[in-house]
Amino acid sequence: MNFKISKIPHLPFWAWTLGGALVVLMFNAAITLPTYTTTKKEFCVTCHRQQRESSFWEQSAMHPKINCSECHATGHALMPSINIFPLKSDGEHAGFSAKLDQINPNCIRCHQQVFKVERASPKINPYNISIPHRFHVEQLKNACTACHYNIYHDPHDPPTFRPPKEACFECHRREKTSCSTCHPKKAIPLPKAVEASHSECSKCHKGFEDAKIKIYDLPFPHRKHIARILDCNVCHASGEEHGKIVKTRVECLRCHHQSGMNCTRCHDTQEKFIQGEAFGEKENHPDVMAEGVKCTECHTTIARGHSLAEVKKTCVQCHEKRYGEMTDGWQKEVSEQMKKMRLSLEALKARKRLLPDPEKHEVDAITRRVEEVLKAIDEDKSKGVHNFSYAKRLMSDVEKRVLTTKMTISKVLEEGAAR
Repeated sequence: MNFKISKIPHLPFWAWTLGGALVVLMFNAAITLPTYTTTKKEFCVTCHRQQRESSFWEQSAMHPKINCSECHATGHALMPSINIFPLKSDGEHAGFSAKLDQINPNCIRCHQQVFKVERASPKINPYNISIPHRFHVEQLKNACTACHYNIYHDPHDPPTFRPPKEACFECHRREKTSCSTCHPKKAIPLPKAVEASHSECSKCHKGFEDAKIKIYDLPFPHRKHIARILDCNVCHASGEEHGKIVKTRVECLRCHHQSGMNCTRCHDTQEKFIQGEAFGEKENHPDVMAEGVKCTECHTTIARGHSLAEVKKTCVQCHEKRYGEMTDGWQKEVSEQMKKMRLSLEALKARKRLLPDPEKHEVDAITRRVEEVLKAIDEDKSKGVHNFSYAKRLMSDVEKRVLTTKMTISKVLEEGAAR
């Protein structure tokens, strides 16, 4: 069988030239178009610019040569179009994502040593901060950019990959996290000044004015003390004992418990309990002495410290002698009720494991209420003396709820066993 090879058509020179140019252009487009659509920020921004302000799309100062795909692409995506390469119905691009499972591997691809280094060199970690990357990424499932948010879409000035301290406090509670949790002792150079002003301390302790903290188990409003032009060193030590509170509780009381002072400015918890409205009740249940007796009429020795014995001495000046013994009885009764309630709560939690989910939610709700009541009585610190009838009322209410819940649990378990 003979095959005839077709002759190459005789075309004008201009036709061959045009054809060749088209072939070159098509080949070039096949190479450059995917490259442009997957590596050039200008292409991505044509759609995404509507999502954020213009400054968001400025080049990161720490990654000046990194393009979008190096962080957001899996490596096999060609053109990020929801019409051509859809991944999900919600419009996410095939192979492109800003989600944790996509971003973290791309970060680690370049920073492979991050899990091996607990503390970086002094050049990039001058305060020798302990940062367990493996724990944060693999166990807590945090995104790298959750802490290092100053390296992406943010021309940080000055350029630095170190997370700002405020990023740590988005998860770690500032008032409950000591400096030594992250900073080894003597890693941070302490200020040498003996006198420390508010402006000097706020250079490191930003936002401390409004931080919710307790001193000697009472809320401490820093801002109110600053307004009285009190320097930080009045209450805090400097030098090696930097930050330590040097004022004793009695010394604080000498200032705060002067004549004419408003007790409720600090003791709001006690005031609410005395008025019988610790939980914001619509109908309060005030103690019989709530309106007619001032705090200082019972707490006469508060400026030099006081005890229940001192308070009882004041009580019997107006009431009969057995009134002092009565307060002991109130405290004993309330304390015993609270002890029994805590035991009931533990038993309730133990039986909860045997219940179906709907009943578990009911037990959780009762548990929260009981814990709130116990906390309210604890924080009042008088063990019921400030408002004995209100304390009894709260305890009686939760006792009834716990008893009802126990009966419900028994019924549910019996029905389950009968099936």
